[in-house]
Amino acid sequence: MIGAGIVGIATACELASQQHEVTVFERRGSVATEGSFAQTGLLAACAPLPWGVPGLQRSRLMHWLGREGSVRGSSLSVLSHAPWLWRQWLGERPAARTPRMQALLALAHASRQRVGELTQQLNLAYEQQGGGMVLLSSTQQVARVQRALAAEQALAPGMALLSADAARALEPALAARWPLKGAVQLPASMVGNGRQLAHLLKAQAQKLGARFEFDTQVRSMRSGTPAGLVRADGSSATFDAIVVCAGTGSRDLLASAGLKLPLLQTQTHAVTAPLSRHEGEAAHGPRAAVIDARSGIVVTRLGQRVRASGVTQLGPATAAIAPAVLRQLYGAIEASFPGCAVTREASHWQGPRMRVPDGAPVIGNSGQPGLWLNLAHGAFGWGLAFGAAQLLARQLAGQPLPFDAAAFAAQRLR
Repeated sequence: MIGAGIVGIATACELASQQHEVTVFERRGSVATEGSFAQTGLLAACAPLPWGVPGLQRSRLMHWLGREGSVRGSSLSVLSHAPWLWRQWLGERPAARTPRMQALLALAHASRQRVGELTQQLNLAYEQQGGGMVLLSSTQQVARVQRALAAEQALAPGMALLSADAARALEPALAARWPLKGAVQLPASMVGNGRQLAHLLKAQAQKLGARFEFDTQVRSMRSGTPAGLVRADGSSATFDAIVVCAGTGSRDLLASAGLKLPLLQTQTHAVTAPLSRHEGEAAHGPRAAVIDARSGIVVTRLGQRVRASGVTQLGPATAAIAPAVLRQLYGAIEASFPGCAVTREASHWQGPRMRVPDGAPVIGNSGQPGLWLNLAHGAFGWGLAFGAAQLLARQLAGQPLPFDAAAFAAQRLR
């Protein structure tokens, strides 16, 4: 296996639990250090949010272009990625979107269930809290969601449309001035510290016999029976199967084996700050997680900290996070839970993510013998990782799949 982010760790643990001999190669010195480092923490038994909520999907592409949206890019960067963005636009047609959302719903449900099973079975202790809502700020949003929930019940099992008063009862510290008109309560939702969980599952995978080679860059790989890889120091190794979970390193690895996917690199940002305290008591912040349907920004509580995340920029990392991005993230915290964060002690983070145009991950056989893929989860790695790991393990073993996984096949993108 190549890559030890949350997706790679979940996959390694799943495969090791099924008695596979697992070796994980990771170019950094620890697990969950790049795109998995400061994820939103929100996990729910529904398709990726907020666009997994019926009635909000048409807002999705505006987040790639809108001034207040959660995706930012210069005119030049938008133009340079125009073919990719056009493919994304085409993928939003109902005929293409509905089966993909059904598959994402099944994957998210499996992932949420698997996290619960592992947490209970292994008695894992990490920051976690139940709950999560998508906040609606206009009567038009409420009406669209209400109609869509009634018409698309198969895509929204367990979702509940709440009144503004009912939503405030669940998040009583939400600012009185927030223009709340209603909210969507998410099924089986929780907030969890994915990085803490990744470290716990790395230890579990090691107990099951998995080996980890950290600070090890894989330079290339080749298909075959067996498949092979070459490390940066020139040494090589062969395996019955190689699973690529390498995040932003995936493009070069795939190219080395003659594979090409329409991968787009973006940078996702987060601000994390301690909760302020008054007379020894933590200030009122979020109880769990809230998502602003206007911007897509998620504000979550992680232990005694609050995090705002979700603003994404096209292209590679910059030396410093743009002031406009930080203003947007700090503004999201202050607008929803004013005064709850010690902003002078906040930490800033930007991490790379890889996406494909239709927004679904790539899971399964690459089309070449011995090479398997579990990548391009975008911003949803924490929410989909454990279901994706189960799905890949079944595919590797030739076992029946619990649902149609064609929406995740690499072949759909060629």
